[in-house]
Amino acid sequence: MSAEEKFFNDFSLLISQLIRKLNLLERDEKVCLGVTISQCYTIETLARKDKLSMKELSQEMGVAVSTMTRILDVLVRDGLAKRENNPKDRRSVYVQLTAKGKNLASKLKGCTEDYLRAIFERIPNKKQEEIIESLDILLKAIEQHPFCSQSIDRTGEYREG
Repeated sequence: MSAEEKFFNDFSLLISQLIRKLNLLERDEKVCLGVTISQCYTIETLARKDKLSMKELSQEMGVAVSTMTRILDVLVRDGLAKRENNPKDRRSVYVQLTAKGKNLASKLKGCTEDYLRAIFERIPNKKQEEIIESLDILLKAIEQHPFCSQSIDRTGEYREG
């Protein structure tokens, strides 16, 4: 095995393990607050962006509008989010968190910060900046991949997003 193949295998394994462990941590930390991970991401997005159209929210979340509608229906039913008509376009609605939703968003943010802080504190001080720089490079490389600017339609075909 070449050095390049070994590097790629190590990289692939580490990325897979990282994703799996972060997903488990996130699930364990946030599901206890009574929301699914999809609902959690939606609440966190609305907390950061305040008010979005359904189309904007769907794009931000990387899901189809129909999927976003199903997620949002539950949040509205539970009093965590509300829809309001767009006065400039009757076909469009805006979505935002209610006071109850903002309160839950604050709790979710606290959970996220707590578990990320606990992880970060386990990294030696002299390596922390290096980790941040490396993650930034990795994120930019991922964002440059063509798949990130495309989505898959119902037929399984890629379309520009």
